[in-house]
Amino acid sequence: MCDSESPSNRVSPPDGGHQALVDNFPNGVVVLVDSDLRYRIVGPAVLPFSGRDATEMVGRDVFELFPEPTAERLASALEATLDGTAQSFDVEFEGKFHHIETEPARIDGDPYSVLVTQDVTEARETAKALEEQNERLDQFASMVSHDLRGPLNVAEGRLALFRETDDAEHLAAVDDALERIDELTADLTGLARSNRSDEEYERVSLDTVARSAWEMIDTREAALVTEECSVVGSESQLQALFENLFRNAVGHGGSDVTVRVGPLEDGFYVEDTGVGIPPEREEEVFEHGFTTGYSGTGTGLTIVRRIAASHGFDVALGESQEGGARFEFRASESADEE
Repeated sequence: MCDSESPSNRVSPPDGGHQALVDNFPNGVVVLVDSDLRYRIVGPAVLPFSGRDATEMVGRDVFELFPEPTAERLASALEATLDGTAQSFDVEFEGKFHHIETEPARIDGDPYSVLVTQDVTEARETAKALEEQNERLDQFASMVSHDLRGPLNVAEGRLALFRETDDAEHLAAVDDALERIDELTADLTGLARSNRSDEEYERVSLDTVARSAWEMIDTREAALVTEECSVVGSESQLQALFENLFRNAVGHGGSDVTVRVGPLEDGFYVEDTGVGIPPEREEEVFEHGFTTGYSGTGTGLTIVRRIAASHGFDVALGESQEGGARFEFRASESADEE
């Protein structure tokens, strides 16, 4: 970089009118010369959200003052402004977001870029939080529709059988299905509001939960094989996780698919003997709304990942020995740190 004290880079003192403007501007104003993008007038004396003294910035260029990505973004916008095109954009610097507006100007016949900045961190974070909340609400609506379908189908089917046979055993199954609907409503509401809440978690037998989940879906001629395994979590939420994985396995793998549930050193796995998922689509399958057919809604694996995250598990998708899908749930590093 050139020495800021050299004649070509010496800063000319601004006239009183310009200085009065910047000294009283609440967010900070910078005027730069066109040839080297050096700050010529900076104000107020202490910039309100960066805490920098204006005197430390005058005479220095953007690449001396900011990290390269930020400096490059500023330089591009300022050069366009000096060519006569105003700019409006955000930059992130030192953990804060700044909205920047630039306008071309001429002072004593020389071209300048007048740059006005404003700290918009709170506004951007609020907007992001609202966007995430709306996304959760949208997913919640899909989750409710998706996961309630299983126990509703069970209840309807058993009620029809009771009317045909007058066997009270079917009413007990209807009662179980309605209780499951009540549990799911509470669980999915909690998941929609937060990504993690482990205050009421307890040691849960996954093989027992898996078999309860198996009873809640249409398994056709499929088979379930489980090994003893336990984790700390919510029994009802983990049952919802299994229900979605099993529904997905039977839907894609066919009526005679075999599904296995077993332990890992730091978690558990669920795999099947079906057709599997192409490697290039492994990440897509977790996206809300993604579906490959069989009347799926593209919601099940979104629910699986959300429940896993709420229990401190990362989900990895691989392939079983038979070429089917294998989901591995392992304790995440962030959960270990907690």
